[in-house]
Amino acid sequence: MNVTLLNLLQGVGATALAIVAFTVALTWPALVPSIRAVRPDRTRHLLFSGLGVALLLTTVPLYLAPGVLLHDGFDAALATMLIATWAISVGALVIRGLLLSSVARAFTLAFAAVAGTGLIAGFGSSLATQNHVADTITPTGAFLLVIAAVAAVIFWSNADDQRKAEPAGASA
Repeated sequence: MNVTLLNLLQGVGATALAIVAFTVALTWPALVPSIRAVRPDRTRHLLFSGLGVALLLTTVPLYLAPGVLLHDGFDAALATMLIATWAISVGALVIRGLLLSSVARAFTLAFAAVAGTGLIAGFGSSLATQNHVADTITPTGAFLLVIAAVAAVIFWSNADDQRKAEPAGASA
């Protein structure tokens, strides 16, 4: 392998943030029943707000870490392992999203979209840098990501509203 120790150590922070982000993305629905059990309304609202901020902050490393790690000059074998691990994690988010319902489904699939878009943007960005092309993939991907996440939340919330509005036995 043609990897220097400095490049490997620089990627450790991004990797640690990515692991924490994927952990939060995969396990956040388990926190909701505990927050609902809290009695004072003010405390419950603060906890839900804190969870929302944590989920928002989680999307940043999920989107940016692949680009940071793939720009570090890793050998092809390490880059392949990074891409494979990221793809497996995105697949796990998609499967978990399909098993959930309502808002949890929308947000989990939005996390999968964030991580998948980050992987594609990071891979494209690192290829553009290696070929001395201006790196415009990451900002464009971020803009498309925001639009896609908003559309996903609206789509799933409308789907839930339509299911509730249908009378029992009306769907064929």
